[in-house]
Amino acid sequence: MAAGICTGVILCVLGVTGFMRLAYRLIPLPVVRGIQLAQGLSFAMTAVKYIRKVQDFSKSKSKGNRDWLGLDGLVLAIVCICFITIVSGAGNENNDNDNGVENRDDKGSIWRRIVTSLPSAFMVFLLGVILAIIRVIKGFKFGPSSIQVVQISKSAWKKGFVKGTIPQLPLSILNSVIAVIKLSTDLFPNKSVTVTSVSMTVGLMNVTGCWFGAMPCCRGAGGLAGQYKFGGRSGGCVALLGATKLLAMCARDMNSKHDSFVVLVCTAVSLVGSSAALGFVTAGFVGTHVSAALKRRGDGVLGLDNFNDYYDPTLKRARQALLERSGIYIVEGDINDAVLLKKLFEVVHFTHVMHLAAQAGVRYAMQNPKSYVHSNIAGFVNLLEICKNANPQPAIVWASSSSVYGLNTKVPFSEKDRTDQPASLYAATKKAGEEIAHTYNHIYGLSLTGLRFFTVYGPWGRPDMAYFFFTKDILKGKSIPVFESVNHGTVARDFTYIDDVVKGCLGALDTAEKSTGSGGKKKGAAQLRIFNLGNTSPVSVSDLVSILEKLLKMKAKRRVMKLPRNGDVPFTHANISFAQREFGYKPTTDLQMGMKKFVRWYVSYYGSRKKSDH
Repeated sequence: MAAGICTGVILCVLGVTGFMRLAYRLIPLPVVRGIQLAQGLSFAMTAVKYIRKVQDFSKSKSKGNRDWLGLDGLVLAIVCICFITIVSGAGNENNDNDNGVENRDDKGSIWRRIVTSLPSAFMVFLLGVILAIIRVIKGFKFGPSSIQVVQISKSAWKKGFVKGTIPQLPLSILNSVIAVIKLSTDLFPNKSVTVTSVSMTVGLMNVTGCWFGAMPCCRGAGGLAGQYKFGGRSGGCVALLGATKLLAMCARDMNSKHDSFVVLVCTAVSLVGSSAALGFVTAGFVGTHVSAALKRRGDGVLGLDNFNDYYDPTLKRARQALLERSGIYIVEGDINDAVLLKKLFEVVHFTHVMHLAAQAGVRYAMQNPKSYVHSNIAGFVNLLEICKNANPQPAIVWASSSSVYGLNTKVPFSEKDRTDQPASLYAATKKAGEEIAHTYNHIYGLSLTGLRFFTVYGPWGRPDMAYFFFTKDILKGKSIPVFESVNHGTVARDFTYIDDVVKGCLGALDTAEKSTGSGGKKKGAAQLRIFNLGNTSPVSVSDLVSILEKLLKMKAKRRVMKLPRNGDVPFTHANISFAQREFGYKPTTDLQMGMKKFVRWYVSYYGSRKKSDH
């Protein structure tokens, strides 16, 4: 009650002082539409929960399954729907006879006009009262209840304001004032509707309703107005009206595709909660696993991927389908699209950015060098430009690479080691990214954490990785290249299983401090970190092939070759003590166990695809 009264009073004050007019001019319509849509879907999900489970409203808990054949179940719902649809009808605004002939003013026609003029919402209300009386018939007493004056303590006022008014006020402004003004203008274009009058009316409705113990009913008023205007008084008509309104929000009201996109973004992020992490390349290998892990623990995730054809796009689409089944939304776009990124950041206050977008692969850089500069440098700068101007600025965690260690011969590789000898263009662009991050941290106060991944592998991995195409070629009976370094030296990699890398990514996100800048201006020193995420146990490529032979139960046709000068380095080995100290990073999956999981996925995924192709 205290929260409702406070909300109503503030709405009245905003209306009288003119601040509501300022909000009406400043808040874009797509934002309002997106939040409206999210609220509607949220209410629908709550309704489903209430139908399925008996509710203990005093404790805000579900008690148990409802009896589907009782008064609380499906039979009653079907009866109510039939009653509303048949009795209330479609209705119309003018009951006059088109031919000008007066109808007989008999009792039947009078009752028919009365019933058909009633909106379906009112019919539902009356039916609800009747059902409520039936349910409590044993303890029901006729006559008015005793009148009591409700006293609200100081602690109740404080609690209601902090926990009720503050969270509810933005929604009240958007839904109950701005949206109602827009709806009224659309429905009744010939009538003048002022921001002040609507704000005052809604505020008084809240104050009066809450004072008498009632829930605010602003949404009902808007719904009744819509039903009256369009003559939709049956349940089917109202459902059709809702679907039409949804299409209108994403088409007619929106001036461009970007505005329509904003509606859907606001809806998605509003539904998933207040904490939102924006993960780029969500349909990529690491991005897919990180996004799924964030979603499982309750974070909001919005993905961005351009679905390029560097490797098989159907694998990326399969990852996308996997994420969408978990409720993760992926926007198809490029990080170099400044307009798109700006639109995203305008409507959603992202707390964190998990930037995993990059042109990967060491060897491909010799074929298409410009793609590496475009994605790994220009794309990163574009993202940082958007983040620096955000208010508040998000904390950023991004993917660097173990390739930055280049020709370094000191092992294991430590974050303090020199990284000024890149062996490939890919490594050079990743090193450039680290220097660019330092610049934006120093000038603009962005909180930045770089993660140097060491040969990440596992289910849903990249087909250009050796373990992936080794598996493919062994199964097909093809020969595979096994490289040796100078003087028949061993080529080894610090293979790191994807689940261990995901734990590292989440640890980096959880320990990332807030950025200190605002609107492009630095206000204090900001966090800047670099971590190795490896397994600390290098395995030779020859041993990797032996493990695959055992798991696939097939002998590999090895073709031993010298390591070519295409950017590959002979070995990698991570020192992970810094990550262990900062957020408890500790890999637990060895190559034998990790490859067993990968092979199981590979056989299942590509085996099922072959069957579906036939």
